[in-house]
Amino acid sequence: MKSIFKIIKATFLGGILFLAPLVVLLVILEKGYGIIQKVTLPLVNNLPKVHVLGVALQELIGILIIILICFAAGLLARTAKAKQLIQKLEDGILSFVPGYSFMKSMNENIMGIESKEDLKVILVPTDAGLQFAFLIEQIDDNNFTVFVPDAPNPWSGSVVFVEKKDIKEIDMTQKQALACIRKLGFGSKELLKNKL
Repeated sequence: MKSIFKIIKATFLGGILFLAPLVVLLVILEKGYGIIQKVTLPLVNNLPKVHVLGVALQELIGILIIILICFAAGLLARTAKAKQLIQKLEDGILSFVPGYSFMKSMNENIMGIESKEDLKVILVPTDAGLQFAFLIEQIDDNNFTVFVPDAPNPWSGSVVFVEKKDIKEIDMTQKQALACIRKLGFGSKELLKNKL
């Protein structure tokens, strides 16, 4: 009974953590769209009332402006100064948000963005056998900090400290491991073939 409650709780919390960034993104886009519409209204009032595929010209221009702003922001984010600013924000503020680094890395993998901070996938021993884990950092020559995700919700799990001798390195991407965890281990036959 406790394990069922734990799975329900983990799945519910995972759903919240998955939906929260999407809701924030929708709110930001909605607010941005409202501001853009106020700017474009005086410009479009002089144009004829035209609808393209059922969308008013004002709305279409607003959507195009938002797309252009997002594209420009994406180009700006690639500059060295922007990367330094983002790194300072992550180191100074966002690092204190629980799970931020893991969520960022996971979201980048889900969206297919290549990250230089892709977490290394390892196997660590548990009471029931080997389990997927992510190598977070090295404490000293012999000890490592490891995140052991729960299944089917890899957003929750445990932070454990493991000795080097207990870590089994495997050649697998973080994206592959996360997909296998979410599928309750389905696909592990191919992923772990000749690796155990």
